Amino acid sequence: MANVNHSTLTDPFLHEPKGVAAASSGDVYVADGSGSGNHRPLSRYCGAYIDFDAASPATHTTTTSDTVLAEDFEDGELNGFTVDHNAGSYTRFKYTGTENIEAFISFTVFAKQASGSEKDVQFALFKDGTEIDGARGIRTQNNDDWGSITVNGFCAMSTNSYIDVRIKADASCTISLASAFMAIKGVAVA
Repeated sequence: MANVNHSTLTDPFLHEPKGVAAASSGDVYVADGSGSGNHRPLSRYCGAYIDFDAASPATHTTTTSDTVLAEDFEDGELNGFTVDHNAGSYTRFKYTGTENIEAFISFTVFAKQASGSEKDVQFALFKDGTEIDGARGIRTQNNDDWGSITVNGFCAMSTNSYIDVRIKADASCTISLASAFMAIKGVAVA
């Protein structure tokens, strides 16, 4: 057999990367920077929501400290994530994939105060109980107008990492949630 460098091969002599026989449909090869790598899912994602209901909205009791949003989210589209809900305690968007990912998180809510004078209400994203840097927003809420706020974040995630949403206000109040959407999009890293 002739001694030929791979860099000079042309089609039809090109071949698939090692490990392709064991790769799942849709996987991509991720190099590890040390001359090797593995096939991994192209992306992982979570799309979960509180279905729109302005007549009988979900409610959240808010204090001057961060409290975990514990509403029951519907599973929309999930790949490598589950929605872990413990009524009255928490809702977590848990990563169940086996590869490490870098994830972009976007949470949007349509809310108003259930009653009383207006309050400044903050929404924040947390990963594994720690606030994600730069992922907090504020909106003045009153009981006359629905308003929306979106908070975004970016973080690394590994198996069993979770995201939750926490809310606080400048005074205790009840927040009505007409709808909400949690979107997480992650890509594999070496």
